[in-house]
Amino acid sequence: MKENKSLIIVTISTTAFGIISKCFVGIPYMSLSHFDLYFVMSFILWGLYSASLYFAGKIANTGNDNLIKASFHGLIFGIIASCVKTGMDSLIMLVVGKTNNQILLTFAMEIGLLLLGSAVMLFVFFVLQKRKFTWDRSLNKFVIILGFLIGVYVIIFFSFNLKYQALTPYTDVNALTESETINLNTLLEMESIMQYSKIFTTLSMIIFVVFFIGLWFVLEKTI
Repeated sequence: MKENKSLIIVTISTTAFGIISKCFVGIPYMSLSHFDLYFVMSFILWGLYSASLYFAGKIANTGNDNLIKASFHGLIFGIIASCVKTGMDSLIMLVVGKTNNQILLTFAMEIGLLLLGSAVMLFVFFVLQKRKFTWDRSLNKFVIILGFLIGVYVIIFFSFNLKYQALTPYTDVNALTESETINLNTLLEMESIMQYSKIFTTLSMIIFVVFFIGLWFVLEKTI
């Protein structure tokens, strides 16, 4: 029963995190080189989501005891997780941001989100809750599904990246303006670039929502 409650909390919070992030900030990342409203919103969203994971872990471990204490500790945990995410995103932006490739940057940020989100879940289960790991062979199929999901995402990235690379000449608006080569076809190509970015961002959101819910389910069954 406790496991069902925690899975429900994670399912709701992960879905809400994905939808709200997509609607307001796209991919929730926080780079110190781009401190603005989106940074603040992403920091808050990631902090609240990490806090919900901590809270769900507490519910699964201790039930409904000390909910106020668990919520307070969860917020502290969320702030720390957001700070770690900020450092990771700043490093990714420093390395990948120079490429001026929105598809690659989104992919890199998404991989960072998946890695840190997974690390937070593992930390909640095996460090904070001090649970022991035991494997059930019935979970093999779920792990295969998660691996397949990541594999599909990588394939989608390469597919979109090839399309984006073909349209690279149309990403530099200043150069196009100076050369006076902007026409109807150019505008259509620029619109295609925007569409590719929007579609890829949406697919990225769906991937991390499904992956995190699936990972939490697997972790609950391995202890």
